[in-house]
Amino acid sequence: MRFILVSAVASALAFGTCGLAIAEEPSSLGSELNQEMGSMASEAKGEMKAEQEQMRDSFKTKKDHMKADMKAKKAQMKSEMKAKRDAMKAEKQEMKKTAKAKKANTKKNAKEAAESLAPSTY
Repeated sequence: MRFILVSAVASALAFGTCGLAIAEEPSSLGSELNQEMGSMASEAKGEMKAEQEQMRDSFKTKKDHMKADMKAKKAQMKSEMKAKRDAMKAEKQEMKKTAKAKKANTKKNAKEAAESLAPSTY
């Protein structure tokens, strides 16, 4: 009889503890699930922040590169325009010099022609 009583108490304890363990398991499972989801969410949030930071840095680098390119192109165009302007000035100076030489030559020729047409006093 004692044996039956001991086994009944033992089985009651086992089922009771098992029921308690089973009842405890869903709440701990939910808690673990919440913790896991929270850690996954924070991980994803961290990854997204890192990705956004990387994209921001990439955009800034591209923007700086474009600014540098535009600055270089502007400087190149400025120097090309200066060279063209200087070439035009030189051409204009050359034309003035040529016109002055032609005028002087024409005056000289006119003077010689006038002298040759004038009666000689010899």
